[in-house]
Amino acid sequence: NCPEGEKEDDRGECVVKAPCAGDPVPNPEIAPQLGPSGMSGGLHGTCTRSGSGCPGNSSRKMHDGVDLKNAFGAPVFAMYDGTATLATQYKNGIISGAGHYVSITSTINGDTVRNVYFHLQEARRTSGTINAGDIIGYQGVSGNLGSAIAQESTTSHVHIKTRVNRRKADPLDYLATTINPNTGQPTNPCN
Repeated sequence: NCPEGEKEDDRGECVVKAPCAGDPVPNPEIAPQLGPSGMSGGLHGTCTRSGSGCPGNSSRKMHDGVDLKNAFGAPVFAMYDGTATLATQYKNGIISGAGHYVSITSTINGDTVRNVYFHLQEARRTSGTINAGDIIGYQGVSGNLGSAIAQESTTSHVHIKTRVNRRKADPLDYLATTINPNTGQPTNPCN
């Protein structure tokens, strides 16, 4: 019963903006790293973050996913129909890395596509059969995002990791909106 362009949340309230079909947030744009990594720090497959294990640069860490700006408490939407599973990443008994997340497995053009949505709030996440455009959780600061925001090295964002037939893939290839990797801005906004 929401006006066009809005979506009802799990509390029965209309969310101001629903994203275009195939996008996890309205008007997606890259959340850059605010240090030397810059825009590339928010993109998939880049080796600009401090850490280790990046092919060809052992002093850097590869970013396995894409960071899309999303305000704390804002909903995160399923990109595709599928089956959602809830999980939380721990290290030594402490919530770390991905934090609270939702993993959605879908079949797209005969391929098994798994999109994982990191850094959600623990409560109000959805599991089971979902449809594209359903709210699957709400933006949090779980995992390593809270400390990164406190250190002013990034802004609030949902990190999305994609696997196609169990192989790493660029999540931007599965968004409806095309994003310019140089600017982080949409090149074909849907609304």
